[in-house]
Amino acid sequence: MTRINESQVIFKDIRLLQLLVIHPDDADREELTAQLSRIGCSFSCTWPALDTLPQGTDMVLMSVHPDTLSQPCSWLERPNAPPVIPIVAFENPITLAAVLHLNAFTTIASPVRPAGVLTALALTLHQSKQRRSREHYIQRLEQKAAHQQVIHKATRALMDARRLREDEAYEVLRERAMLQREPIESVARQVLKATEALGM
Repeated sequence: MTRINESQVIFKDIRLLQLLVIHPDDADREELTAQLSRIGCSFSCTWPALDTLPQGTDMVLMSVHPDTLSQPCSWLERPNAPPVIPIVAFENPITLAAVLHLNAFTTIASPVRPAGVLTALALTLHQSKQRRSREHYIQRLEQKAAHQQVIHKATRALMDARRLREDEAYEVLRERAMLQREPIESVARQVLKATEALGM
């Protein structure tokens, strides 16, 4: 896919997002929502911050405001929390700490201007997709490692119980998995349970 095609896909995806704007009802929010409308985004607005996000929220644009800094956002701690674009008026240690806490990829400066909003949306969408892809890959690796450990333990148990070589014990697991039409790690767990039940 070329960069032009990729940017077109991202622009299309942005229009499919359900955005939540957490911002006081002021000139900045008016400018921001006007630009979101021009882009073609679906969005809703709220203030102050909510304890629970509306179902289906894909991305949050949030004012880093004295009121929001003092309010815990429990939804941020969820594993699949949507990405957040902070809207910041000042650069100081407190604001920086808040932006880092939000795990933001970029920010929108206040006073809000039309230029930069689309870029912030595109960058956040692109980076959040990459982050989710990395997390999914790591989870798969961890799951695979856990399965391999179970298979190894079951193989050792069969080797001890039947006086088999390692390759023979593994072949027993593999054949049983094929016969039962189950993943080999499931059969390995069955073997370990049986071994524990027999006190071996």
